[in-house]
Amino acid sequence: MTERIKKLTDLVLQGKMYVDTVKTEYEYEKNLTKEQNEVEHLCKYILNQEPKIVEYSAFTGNFLFDGSVVGDAFKRGGHKNNQKALDKYYLKPIDNLSTMEWQHATADYKRVLENGIIGIINDIDKSLESHQKPEGIEFLDSLKTVAKVLIKWTEKCAERVHEFSKNTTDIEANRRLEKLEKALIHSPKNPPRNFYEAILTIYVCFSADPDSIGTLDRYLTPFYINDIENGTLTEAEAKEYLQELFLMLQACTYVGSPHFTRGGESHFCIGGYLPNGEDGFNDLSRLIIEALTELPTYIPQVTLRWTKKTPKAVLYYVLDKERQDPHKRIAFTNDEKRIKCYTEICGIPYERAVSYTTVGCNEPAFLGAITGSTSKGNILKCIETLFHEKSKKIESIDTFEDFYTAFETELYSDLDKIYAYDDMYNLERSKDINYISSLFFNDCIENAKSLTQGGGNTVTASPMLIGMTNLIDSLIVVKQMVFDMKMFTMEELISALQADWVGYEDMRLLITKKCSFFGNDDNVSNQVAKMLYNSLYKHLLGKKNLFGYQWLVGDLLGYNEHHRWFGEGTKSTPDGRAEGEMLKFGIGQSQGKDRNGLSALLNSLAKMDEHGIGCGSTVTNIMIDEQLIKNDDNFEKTVDLLLTYFQNGGVHFQLTYVSREDLIKAKDNPEDYGNLRVRVTGFSDYFVKLKDSIQDDIIRRTEHK
Repeated sequence: MTERIKKLTDLVLQGKMYVDTVKTEYEYEKNLTKEQNEVEHLCKYILNQEPKIVEYSAFTGNFLFDGSVVGDAFKRGGHKNNQKALDKYYLKPIDNLSTMEWQHATADYKRVLENGIIGIINDIDKSLESHQKPEGIEFLDSLKTVAKVLIKWTEKCAERVHEFSKNTTDIEANRRLEKLEKALIHSPKNPPRNFYEAILTIYVCFSADPDSIGTLDRYLTPFYINDIENGTLTEAEAKEYLQELFLMLQACTYVGSPHFTRGGESHFCIGGYLPNGEDGFNDLSRLIIEALTELPTYIPQVTLRWTKKTPKAVLYYVLDKERQDPHKRIAFTNDEKRIKCYTEICGIPYERAVSYTTVGCNEPAFLGAITGSTSKGNILKCIETLFHEKSKKIESIDTFEDFYTAFETELYSDLDKIYAYDDMYNLERSKDINYISSLFFNDCIENAKSLTQGGGNTVTASPMLIGMTNLIDSLIVVKQMVFDMKMFTMEELISALQADWVGYEDMRLLITKKCSFFGNDDNVSNQVAKMLYNSLYKHLLGKKNLFGYQWLVGDLLGYNEHHRWFGEGTKSTPDGRAEGEMLKFGIGQSQGKDRNGLSALLNSLAKMDEHGIGCGSTVTNIMIDEQLIKNDDNFEKTVDLLLTYFQNGGVHFQLTYVSREDLIKAKDNPEDYGNLRVRVTGFSDYFVKLKDSIQDDIIRRTEHK
């Protein structure tokens, strides 16, 4: 790390690089429509902001929104209907079945890097020629107005850089500022001419969607290769530019925010399949990992997209960087299963499918697209209904097949409700028109439609279903204990659950000891898990949300305690869970129920979803013994194990290697464990900062040795 980057890092961690907003007064013009007033206010606001410049800066041009105007589509400031929906549904479960959550997205940086904002304006003009509806024309005119203002904004930034340089006596700083001034005059108005201007373009345009930066290595690679080959860029210079970009992304979150130390912000990907079918991990991908992990920051986090063509040495290298990273910013996902899902189930052309990235806590989004849905659903409610409200339907059933048919009826009914609620949330959001983010999102210009209204064509919808492992285990208990082994009758199980296990403690203990729970790679649990995912596939294939996006299945939690809230309202279930006990999230196992070790757990995960219907927002947390990571001999075996997991069809994994004993101590004595970081549910954070129920879930995870 250079001295300049060290000084910038200190400023960022102190919160001194956060861009302050400038309050902008605006009087609504009576002769303009509501939308025209919103655009006029937005444009005035942008031009009223001031760029952040210090003597160590090589980049500037980012601005933030204060909520007074219709700003970016991530933070949703000024999106009044979205706020109404949040007030009504956010973190407020409906029927203990569904609740609204946030959305993530990634701008199409490739488009602006290839065409510049001038090129985007040209695309708007072409679209205007083909659209005749007044609302479409007004929307496109608004986009064009905002695009022109963004050019004026960069010109203002260039002027501010020039003024700042007059008061700088440092020769190196003056050279940097002179280079920055010239670059701002050219880009992002025009396509960047080199790697430096490409980074600058990303940083300026990040203002329009301060979320994921997508597939960073693939759209920066042409600039990197060209500059390295013509001798105008060194690897060290490229690394320094990347590090400043990452620092500025960290600086976009206020230092006093609880999100400042969470790695779920600005999530992006490296590697993965390219449109030509080759693996995309390259020298720049490696440099990105080096640049990021050298910084003592928390944001952004990165996921390696693995393919069958990814050399083992690459997986080893990135895992090695992961084990050296104290801030745990690296996760891993499998292109083979994901691309199969996006092409075969969602019908997305291969060339677009390979542009996916993971955003936020691990939601999939495509370059220039939003996540189609992120609501949370209680998937365990269908089992609760069957045993507590409709037990008469199952008490005399003779076979597991008949039971499963009755179960499917409740499962499909709840899925339809969960997905209908998700449509309802999106319908409320669609009442807002977004102008600045839509400039950088695929198809919004071509379709003359805001991204909030389904403007994009390449989007998936995957509400997160909390309690998936509880559901699989409940089905296993019924199959194995009631029908296969006949350890007790269905009537007895119903009675035990309706009594919340009171008086049936021996039955509950028997289930705990004898049942082949999910994650043990045995025939019973594997069969049941596969049955469930085949049912999900059968029911959802071809079903679309209100914008026409294919429904998928997700299972992650996010920052909030949905597993606790849903659990508090859910009665006891066959997996041994008591009434009110929190649900499990993600796909994995905990509480010692995965008895056969890590290999068995990974095999079970790889086998359960043969179609890929679960390639929505999914996360697999693995708690692993520290010696399997930090001991070099063991680490080689661990890499082989995780490689086999991906080769067999596993979708995702993220590692935590802190002992359960230390986690318990950290919860009891947080002041002594302030630096203990863990992977949570697609993001990382300090353990002591997490909410109690999330801490408890991490402690309950099985530690594999």
